[in-house]
Amino acid sequence: MAERNYRCKDIVLLEWGDTIIEYLKEDIEQFGNFDAKLNATFLSELEGKINNAYKDGGDVINLTQLQQKTELVEKAMEACHVHFRKLKYWVLDAFPDKKAIQKQFGVGRYKEIRYSQTRMIHYMEGLTDTIDQHRQALTDAGAPTTLLEEPVQLAQELRKANKNQEQKKGTRTVDTEQRIEMLNEIYAILQKINAAADNVFDNSNARRELYRAPKVTGIDSSTDEEKEEDGHVF
Repeated sequence: MAERNYRCKDIVLLEWGDTIIEYLKEDIEQFGNFDAKLNATFLSELEGKINNAYKDGGDVINLTQLQQKTELVEKAMEACHVHFRKLKYWVLDAFPDKKAIQKQFGVGRYKEIRYSQTRMIHYMEGLTDTIDQHRQALTDAGAPTTLLEEPVQLAQELRKANKNQEQKKGTRTVDTEQRIEMLNEIYAILQKINAAADNVFDNSNARRELYRAPKVTGIDSSTDEEKEEDGHVF
């Protein structure tokens, strides 16, 4: 993960950029006299970079999309849980004294499965074979055919939801890295302008101060993603 070269929040950096642009519109000729590269074209390009950074929307869009994917995973997990509860009834009815068969169906070990996406996927994938192995006894006990056929679809839906969630986590990481690189570039440009201002306005302390970076004290500029990186939030 790329690291920020600045200590303020992203929005503070962009607000600083907006402020600098307004001052530059008044002073661009003086900057150009000092450094020919600091001209109207330079100003226009900087304004474009800052506008693009605002349009990027930060991490809010990615986080919203990830939350939507997560909700689908949670819905699929809950559907699998409901199925297990119903199936467990018929398993205990058909095999009341056969602990080994009950365990095949997850009875007694379901707590290990309930809240783990990967374990639930493995469980649901293998459930059809387990049901087929004992189908006659379950049917004789009265288990509905629709219940016995359901694991195939539930497994597919959970796998798809899980895959989409993991894919979005990956693209969110890439997008975050690209955004940090873009903001670092803007920060470097603003620092260059600040350094130039020290020379352009060497006789005007008040004007030099207008181009100074905003003061920060102990501000955490990390994104939600970076804070989640070490924990299983979703």
